[in-house]
Amino acid sequence: MKFAVILALYALAFYIGIKMLRGNKRKQHRLWYGLILAWCAYVHLCGITNTPHLSVSTLYRFLFEDAGRAIVQWLGG
Repeated sequence: MKFAVILALYALAFYIGIKMLRGNKRKQHRLWYGLILAWCAYVHLCGITNTPHLSVSTLYRFLFEDAGRAIVQWLGG
């Protein structure tokens, strides 16, 4: 039930946003708006179910955090 309400609200936001982005020259804006909204819905639903998901910080956690720890250890910290 919770999923249905959340998806309905995202669909409503998508519909309202697309209606506001009228015109021929706004096709790329509508595409980006839809992609960003889909990404937000994905992260939101994964957060509710505690499902592991890709996010902006995933790259940092898997690459740079380990490299940072190795450098600190190498420097004697």
